[in-house]
Amino acid sequence: MNRKNIRRAILYVCRSLGLFAIARLVTADQLRILAYHGISLDDEHVHMPGLFMRPETVRNRLKILTRNSYPVLPLREALQRLNSGTLPSCATVLTYDDGFYGNYKHWSALYEECPLPSTIYVTTYYVIKTTPVFRLAIQYMFLKSTRSELVLDGLPGVTPGLLDLKDVDRKTSCMWELILHAESALNESERVLLGRELGSRLGMSFEQLAMYRGLSLMNFNEIRDLSKRGVDIQLHTHRHRFPPDRECVTQEIKDNRAALEQLVDGPLDHMCYPSGVFSPLQWKWLEQLGVKSATTCEPGLNGSQTPRFALRRFLDAESISEIEFEAELSGFSDVCRRILGRRPRASVSPHSHGR
Repeated sequence: MNRKNIRRAILYVCRSLGLFAIARLVTADQLRILAYHGISLDDEHVHMPGLFMRPETVRNRLKILTRNSYPVLPLREALQRLNSGTLPSCATVLTYDDGFYGNYKHWSALYEECPLPSTIYVTTYYVIKTTPVFRLAIQYMFLKSTRSELVLDGLPGVTPGLLDLKDVDRKTSCMWELILHAESALNESERVLLGRELGSRLGMSFEQLAMYRGLSLMNFNEIRDLSKRGVDIQLHTHRHRFPPDRECVTQEIKDNRAALEQLVDGPLDHMCYPSGVFSPLQWKWLEQLGVKSATTCEPGLNGSQTPRFALRRFLDAESISEIEFEAELSGFSDVCRRILGRRPRASVSPHSHGR
């Protein structure tokens, strides 16, 4: 039995002993915020399980919330009631990052079964471009390709030669060399051309990726439609970056807000940090930009003393089992972290879904 299975077995024993129920009582006054990203249209969750989830898995999570009587509140209301000390017991908020098309595609079916309020933090560069998110498309093609070799000659940013795709470390290194060079040195049209050429060499179709939109974001009409249907649309920066530079942060928020304000009626004053990366030095800048809260990827629950620009969330994923989800939701995992003196930052790679 591996380490993960041992941990899950221990959690089952703890739940059977009533420890989840006790943790739920102990943490009842604290706000739970759940974080999701994309919902798969095809096999995205197989190749990127930290970023995409099957619709069946998301549906099951929502049913757990309903079945176990976790009150799900809109983000704005939840924060207002957290401030006033009037949260219902075990209040929960649902958030989705980025604004993937798959979320829109599956929305009606999921909402019909589980009509729960939610917030989608939308990053807008690829909303405007309407092309697949470049780095995700490149990662996906590398991960899914069944080719054994890749000819690198003529590709920018890498040393010419023949790449053995069975050598995982070298394949990963080469993939990131391509991505980072293209993001820094090429414009979007040039990146699309590179994606097509690379796809051809890997036996994949970049055009097909663009057509089925599993790695693309919602367009303007789809965002507008969700907003009219009551989904809370909020800020996630324009280019999915948040460096420790005031001028850049200001531009990211302004560009993000400018793109979204024509699509939604409500205020755009809550945000999510791209890849969960932030510094307390940035909080004053956000406040001056009219932002009232920001969510992180740090695990844990939120109490009255939690900084509103460092709200903790549980980052759910396809690879997380139901018992692990219940452990986080009940507050049991957070209680364990406190007892052990651990408050870890989530292990989110800045390369996981950046732009």
